[in-house]
Amino acid sequence: MAAYTLQQIFGITPAVCSRYLDWGLDCLLQVLKNHPQARIIWPSTEERIQPYAETIKKKFPLLENCFGFLDGLNLPICVAEDDDLQNAYYNGWTCSHYCSCIIAFAPDGTIMYAILNAPGSWHDSAIAVPLYERLLNHTPDGYRIISDTAFPRKSQRLQRRILAPVKRGDRLPETPRSFSRMKLLNEEVVLARQAAEWGMRSLQGSFARLKLPMPAADHSQRLRILQAVCFLHQLRCRMVHINQTATVYDAVWDEHQVLSRRFHNLLFKDIEKRCHISRYYQGWL
Repeated sequence: MAAYTLQQIFGITPAVCSRYLDWGLDCLLQVLKNHPQARIIWPSTEERIQPYAETIKKKFPLLENCFGFLDGLNLPICVAEDDDLQNAYYNGWTCSHYCSCIIAFAPDGTIMYAILNAPGSWHDSAIAVPLYERLLNHTPDGYRIISDTAFPRKSQRLQRRILAPVKRGDRLPETPRSFSRMKLLNEEVVLARQAAEWGMRSLQGSFARLKLPMPAADHSQRLRILQAVCFLHQLRCRMVHINQTATVYDAVWDEHQVLSRRFHNLLFKDIEKRCHISRYYQGWL
């Protein structure tokens, strides 16, 4: 909802509306930072990361020890009056002004790691440097994350941590058997990486504020908005349990069985138990 709409509804001036919005955002962030369901947790232990890998492998058998999905997100900002600031946030590829974010999603749709509010002129690979350190030093051995070709695998250690589709110029296997396996693996990587797009769409679709240009000069204000969005996304995924990624990767109804084959065995009371939102309507559903 635009600020001028709130001003018209409550009959307040722009200055008063702005102060109340800032105060409300601070209160919301204070609550969300201490809420256990809104936490952003990196799977740094074997017990936490293994279920993610098993979920992805159940859907794509060739993707072994893959535990999440990585992608970048550009969000529009206003044009800054300062020339240096304007140059920092100008993205030459899209010919517009953005702030960039790097977000890693788990198979259940939650956020595992987020780098927020970086200048739009920076490449995703440069923004993701702290994530590389997290992958190398705070992730159990043998596990890797799925990304696109924008994240280069600069070292041998990093190549074992990031799985990306084949791009033009890569060396292909010489034997037909190896080439066939690589082709199948590449197809599964491309299909699995779609989960990162679902996660980004969930953020932008649920929080319309991200579609409006954010202030260019107020860095802290943008950061507070992005942090609130990420925390609310975590809360929504863990308490409502409705998101595209979880629907695809989690066995909602059964395990590799078609629902129609056993629909006659389901009772209405069993289906009603699976509803995660009826408790919010106090018996209306």
